[in-house]
Amino acid sequence: MTEKRKFHRVTFSTRIILSQNEIFHHGRLDNISKCGALVRLEPDTHLMIDCEYNLSVYLDGEKNPLQFRAKLVNISFGVVGIKFVAYDSETGTRLDAVLTRLSSDDDRALAGHPKYSGRLAVNFQEG
Repeated sequence: MTEKRKFHRVTFSTRIILSQNEIFHHGRLDNISKCGALVRLEPDTHLMIDCEYNLSVYLDGEKNPLQFRAKLVNISFGVVGIKFVAYDSETGTRLDAVLTRLSSDDDRALAGHPKYSGRLAVNFQEG
């Protein structure tokens, strides 16, 4: 299988809410990168692949969650693969801080690799 990810993911477990049209699904974040995440919801949660949702990621000790506009790209037994469609510059700055804090030295070296660096501005618009 060919790796399709453009950014390195870091393991990070925290509370999330995935919402659409005033319907809220509570779950846990498994891992996150600059362009997506993997979350766990109840296995019987009914979601639509290729649809857009709002994703709120709650950080310990912070009042406001990270807010993303997200597209669901994979769903299997409550495990949901998410691609970020848009987020504002504040969320981008806070996400970078989380990724830096959670990354090992090897992860940070990989992030400097040309394949991974410099793509955020190309892939995301402030939303």
